[in-house]
Amino acid sequence: MTMGKRAGGTLIGTLAMTAAVVALSAGPALASTTLTVKISGGGTFTATSSLTKLAVKIGAVPVTVTCKTKGKTPASSASGNIPNGTHKGVAPVKIGTTSKLAFHNCIGPLGKVTTTVLKEPYITAIDSKTNSKGQTDGIISGVKTLVKQTGCIFTVTGSTPGFYTNKTHTLTLTPKLPVKPLAKAQLTISNVQGSCGGLASALKGLHPTFTSVFTLSKKGTITSK
Repeated sequence: MTMGKRAGGTLIGTLAMTAAVVALSAGPALASTTLTVKISGGGTFTATSSLTKLAVKIGAVPVTVTCKTKGKTPASSASGNIPNGTHKGVAPVKIGTTSKLAFHNCIGPLGKVTTTVLKEPYITAIDSKTNSKGQTDGIISGVKTLVKQTGCIFTVTGSTPGFYTNKTHTLTLTPKLPVKPLAKAQLTISNVQGSCGGLASALKGLHPTFTSVFTLSKKGTITSK
């Protein structure tokens, strides 16, 4: 990660990701599309990720906060419940919840980053039809996290996009989706306190992107049409 110019400073705190995610505010539907989502092999689950990144640009300067696995402590972990059954409704369609989201070993432009989840559970929803590769877009919404770095505190709220892959039983959180999404998801920075490396005013209202791959303990299958 490059902090480059102090600009990185602050940054975005990471964990905003929370995330995990990271997360109940999915944007309004881009099209009023009804989905029928079937879950099999579901239930309560745990999930871990070996690497998470929260990135944003302040002007032309990219800033990234990274959390990595160290020893037996994963970069990020979570638990939740996605019960078996059929769910039908206008996208995004709620299928379950995620809670106990945590991030570890996180470093930002100004050093160590810590986060406090202010509200749980997050809502897990489906946001597309399943493609031929068994991939289905999803949204983690309800994110509300307090992020702290040296000389900088701010809140990250909103929702983050991703997709689930049946073959690997993984949830990939990324803005680069395999299927065109039916709703908009984004995180937003607010309530900035401190100098944040001189970037406090620039941080307000920015929309960081969160990327991570979570492996779920349940070998569930999601089919949406």
